[in-house]
Amino acid sequence: MQEKDSYGNEVSRLARPLPVEYLLVDVPASTPVTPQYTFNSDPSKQPFPVENRMVDGHIQDFNALSTYLSQFSFDEFFTAISDFHLILYIATMDMLPMREFMGPLLEALKNKDREAAEEWSRSGHWATVEQLIAASSPPPSRPGSVASGSLSASTGTPSGPKWTCPFCTFLNNAEVQNCEMCSLPRTSRAH
Repeated sequence: MQEKDSYGNEVSRLARPLPVEYLLVDVPASTPVTPQYTFNSDPSKQPFPVENRMVDGHIQDFNALSTYLSQFSFDEFFTAISDFHLILYIATMDMLPMREFMGPLLEALKNKDREAAEEWSRSGHWATVEQLIAASSPPPSRPGSVASGSLSASTGTPSGPKWTCPFCTFLNNAEVQNCEMCSLPRTSRAH
Protein backbone atom coordinates (compact mmCIF):
# COMPACT_ATOMS: atom_id res chain seq x y z
CA MET A 1 0.00 0.00 0.00
CA GLN A 2 1.30 3.47 -0.89
CA GLU A 3 0.88 6.41 1.48
CA LYS A 4 2.55 9.75 2.24
CA ASP A 5 4.61 10.13 5.34
CA SER A 6 4.83 13.28 7.50
CA TYR A 7 7.47 14.75 5.13
CA GLY A 8 5.35 14.28 1.98
CA ASN A 9 7.31 11.30 0.66
CA GLU A 10 5.47 8.34 -0.91
CA VAL A 11 6.38 5.24 1.04
CA SER A 12 5.32 1.61 0.64
CA ARG A 13 3.81 -0.01 3.66
CA LEU A 14 2.45 -3.46 4.29
CA ALA A 15 -1.35 -3.38 4.33
CA ARG A 16 -1.67 -5.50 7.45
CA PRO A 17 -4.10 -5.00 9.02
CA LEU A 18 -6.14 -3.85 6.04
CA PRO A 19 -7.48 -0.30 6.53
CA VAL A 20 -11.22 -0.18 7.18
CA GLU A 21 -11.74 2.20 4.23
CA TYR A 22 -11.08 -0.70 1.86
CA LEU A 23 -13.83 -2.78 3.44
CA LEU A 24 -16.67 -0.27 3.25
CA VAL A 25 -18.75 -0.88 0.16
CA ASP A 26 -22.21 0.55 -0.48
CA VAL A 27 -24.40 -2.24 -1.86
CA PRO A 28 -28.01 -1.22 -2.42
CA ALA A 29 -30.47 -4.08 -1.88
CA SER A 30 -34.16 -3.64 -2.49
CA THR A 31 -37.14 -4.78 -4.48
CA PRO A 32 -38.94 -2.65 -7.05
CA VAL A 33 -41.92 -0.53 -5.99
CA THR A 34 -43.86 -1.74 -9.03
CA PRO A 35 -42.65 -5.23 -9.95
CA GLN A 36 -42.68 -6.33 -13.58
CA TYR A 37 -43.37 -10.05 -13.80
CA THR A 38 -41.46 -11.30 -16.82
CA PHE A 39 -42.39 -14.96 -16.29
CA ASN A 40 -46.15 -14.47 -15.94
CA SER A 41 -47.70 -15.65 -19.18
CA ASP A 42 -51.20 -14.28 -18.40
CA PRO A 43 -51.32 -10.72 -17.03
CA SER A 44 -54.99 -11.09 -15.98
CA LYS A 45 -53.99 -13.73 -13.39
CA GLN A 46 -52.20 -13.13 -10.10
CA PRO A 47 -48.63 -14.47 -10.51
CA PHE A 48 -47.16 -17.10 -8.20
CA PRO A 49 -45.18 -15.51 -5.31
CA VAL A 50 -41.50 -14.88 -5.88
CA GLU A 51 -39.14 -16.90 -3.70
CA ASN A 52 -37.11 -15.23 -0.91
CA ARG A 53 -39.27 -12.09 -0.77
CA MET A 54 -40.88 -12.44 2.65
CA VAL A 55 -40.41 -8.71 3.30
CA ASP A 56 -42.79 -8.00 0.41
CA GLY A 57 -45.30 -10.59 1.64
CA HIS A 58 -44.36 -13.21 -0.94
CA ILE A 59 -44.79 -16.50 0.88
CA GLN A 60 -44.48 -19.72 -1.07
CA ASP A 61 -46.51 -22.49 0.54
CA PHE A 62 -49.28 -24.92 -0.31
CA ASN A 63 -51.88 -22.21 0.29
CA ALA A 64 -50.17 -19.97 -2.29
CA LEU A 65 -49.97 -22.95 -4.65
CA SER A 66 -53.68 -23.68 -4.19
CA THR A 67 -54.66 -20.02 -4.61
CA TYR A 68 -52.56 -19.68 -7.75
CA LEU A 69 -53.83 -22.88 -9.39
CA SER A 70 -57.47 -22.09 -8.53
CA GLN A 71 -57.30 -19.18 -11.02
CA PHE A 72 -56.93 -21.62 -13.90
CA SER A 73 -59.32 -24.17 -15.36
CA PHE A 74 -58.20 -27.74 -15.98
CA ASP A 75 -57.53 -27.07 -19.69
CA GLU A 76 -55.27 -24.10 -18.80
CA PHE A 77 -52.62 -26.26 -17.11
CA PHE A 78 -49.94 -25.27 -19.62
CA THR A 79 -50.54 -21.56 -18.96
CA ALA A 80 -50.57 -22.10 -15.19
CA ILE A 81 -47.40 -24.17 -15.09
CA SER A 82 -45.49 -21.73 -17.34
CA ASP A 83 -44.72 -19.48 -14.34
CA PHE A 84 -40.99 -19.79 -13.58
CA HIS A 85 -41.42 -19.22 -9.84
CA LEU A 86 -44.07 -21.95 -9.67
CA ILE A 87 -41.76 -24.43 -11.41
CA LEU A 88 -38.93 -23.55 -9.04
CA TYR A 89 -41.22 -23.99 -6.01
CA ILE A 90 -42.52 -27.36 -7.23
CA ALA A 91 -38.97 -28.60 -7.82
CA THR A 92 -37.74 -27.57 -4.37
CA MET A 93 -40.76 -27.77 -2.05
CA ASP A 94 -40.00 -29.38 1.31
CA MET A 95 -43.00 -31.67 1.63
CA LEU A 96 -42.72 -33.42 -1.73
CA PRO A 97 -39.69 -32.46 -3.86
CA MET A 98 -40.55 -33.11 -7.51
CA ARG A 99 -37.19 -32.30 -9.13
CA GLU A 100 -36.49 -35.85 -10.28
CA PHE A 101 -39.95 -36.21 -11.90
CA MET A 102 -40.02 -32.87 -13.73
CA GLY A 103 -37.90 -33.77 -16.77
CA PRO A 104 -40.85 -34.45 -19.12
CA LEU A 105 -42.64 -31.29 -17.92
CA LEU A 106 -39.58 -29.08 -18.44
CA GLU A 107 -39.07 -30.57 -21.89
CA ALA A 108 -42.73 -29.86 -22.72
CA LEU A 109 -42.39 -26.25 -21.54
CA LYS A 110 -39.16 -25.76 -23.46
CA ASN A 111 -40.79 -27.05 -26.65
CA LYS A 112 -44.13 -25.31 -25.92
CA ASP A 113 -45.82 -28.72 -26.19
CA ARG A 114 -49.24 -28.34 -24.51
CA GLU A 115 -50.20 -31.99 -24.97
CA ALA A 116 -47.05 -33.29 -23.24
CA ALA A 117 -47.61 -30.86 -20.34
CA GLU A 118 -51.25 -31.98 -20.02
CA GLU A 119 -50.10 -35.61 -20.04
CA TRP A 120 -47.64 -34.85 -17.23
CA SER A 121 -50.48 -33.20 -15.27
CA ARG A 122 -52.26 -36.59 -15.26
CA SER A 123 -49.23 -38.34 -13.76
CA GLY A 124 -49.31 -39.88 -10.32
CA HIS A 125 -46.72 -37.41 -9.04
CA TRP A 126 -48.83 -34.36 -9.90
CA ALA A 127 -51.97 -36.13 -8.58
CA THR A 128 -50.17 -36.49 -5.23
CA VAL A 129 -49.45 -32.74 -5.20
CA GLU A 130 -53.10 -32.00 -5.98
CA GLN A 131 -54.25 -34.31 -3.18
CA LEU A 132 -51.91 -32.54 -0.75
CA ILE A 133 -53.25 -29.16 -1.88
CA ALA A 134 -56.83 -30.35 -1.40
CA ALA A 135 -56.03 -31.69 2.08
CA SER A 136 -54.19 -28.59 3.26
CA SER A 137 -56.56 -25.88 2.09
CA PRO A 138 -60.35 -25.50 2.02
CA PRO A 139 -60.71 -24.12 -1.53
CA PRO A 140 -60.81 -26.82 -4.19
CA SER A 141 -58.01 -27.26 -6.63
CA ARG A 142 -58.40 -26.72 -10.36
CA PRO A 143 -61.78 -27.83 -11.73
CA GLY A 144 -61.43 -31.23 -13.38
CA SER A 145 -58.37 -32.21 -11.38
CA VAL A 146 -57.95 -35.28 -9.22
CA ALA A 147 -58.29 -33.20 -6.06
CA SER A 148 -61.61 -31.62 -7.10
CA GLY A 149 -63.22 -35.04 -7.16
CA SER A 150 -63.89 -35.28 -10.88
CA LEU A 151 -61.62 -38.30 -11.00
CA SER A 152 -62.08 -41.10 -8.51
CA ALA A 153 -59.90 -40.65 -5.46
CA SER A 154 -61.32 -41.63 -2.11
CA THR A 155 -59.54 -40.80 1.09
CA GLY A 156 -61.69 -42.92 3.37
CA THR A 157 -62.22 -40.08 5.86
CA PRO A 158 -65.50 -38.30 6.46
CA SER A 159 -65.66 -34.94 4.73
CA GLY A 160 -66.66 -31.80 6.54
CA PRO A 161 -65.19 -28.54 7.81
CA LYS A 162 -61.65 -28.86 9.12
CA TRP A 163 -58.98 -26.64 10.60
CA THR A 164 -55.20 -26.82 10.29
CA CYS A 165 -53.13 -26.79 13.47
CA PRO A 166 -50.82 -23.73 13.39
CA PHE A 167 -48.14 -25.70 15.26
CA CYS A 168 -47.90 -29.10 13.54
CA THR A 169 -50.12 -28.50 10.43
CA PHE A 170 -52.31 -31.54 11.17
CA LEU A 171 -55.78 -31.31 9.61
CA ASN A 172 -58.36 -31.61 12.43
CA ASN A 173 -62.15 -31.94 12.44
CA ALA A 174 -63.98 -28.67 13.13
CA GLU A 175 -65.59 -29.85 16.37
CA VAL A 176 -62.33 -30.51 18.27
CA GLN A 177 -60.71 -27.59 20.14
CA ASN A 178 -57.28 -29.21 20.65
CA CYS A 179 -55.15 -30.70 17.89
CA GLU A 180 -55.54 -34.47 17.68
CA MET A 181 -51.84 -34.84 16.86
CA CYS A 182 -49.96 -32.45 19.17
CA SER A 183 -52.77 -31.65 21.69
CA LEU A 184 -52.14 -27.91 21.49
CA PRO A 185 -55.14 -25.56 21.47
CA ARG A 186 -56.84 -24.48 18.27
CA THR A 187 -56.05 -20.79 18.85
CA SER A 188 -53.15 -19.37 20.79
CA ARG A 189 -53.52 -16.26 22.92
CA ALA A 190 -50.66 -13.82 23.32
CA HIS A 191 -49.71 -13.41 27.01
